[in-house]
Amino acid sequence: MPRKRLKAIERILAIQSRIRSLAEWRQKAIERKATETKDEARALVASLNGDGLVDGLFADMTAKRLHRVSLSLWELQAAAAEQAKRVVAETGREKQTARLADHVRRIKLRADQDEVLVEIIDSIEGKRAASLE
Repeated sequence: MPRKRLKAIERILAIQSRIRSLAEWRQKAIERKATETKDEARALVASLNGDGLVDGLFADMTAKRLHRVSLSLWELQAAAAEQAKRVVAETGREKQTARLADHVRRIKLRADQDEVLVEIIDSIEGKRAASLE
């Protein structure tokens, strides 16, 4: 029984580890996209601050684009915060499963030791019974 349970828990632990790593990967992707968006916003601000004649022609379009980029950045930051919460939750689940697996390993070890002890006692009793006959 402990062997089957241990194998099942180890499979669950592997899945939990994979889920956690996927959550971390998603968080890094969101953060990377937020960084790219920040860079784009900086470039747009620099474009609005430009002194060239052509820059003034596209100032309205650039300002609208900057507004959209800033909204996108706000959404990405909110998504990053939410994803960070998910990573923490998945890490907690993985740690809980790891503790459970460790507990079941100890139970299995005790059961295996008990089996060996019973075999030793049975063999000693068998020798004793054979010597008495």
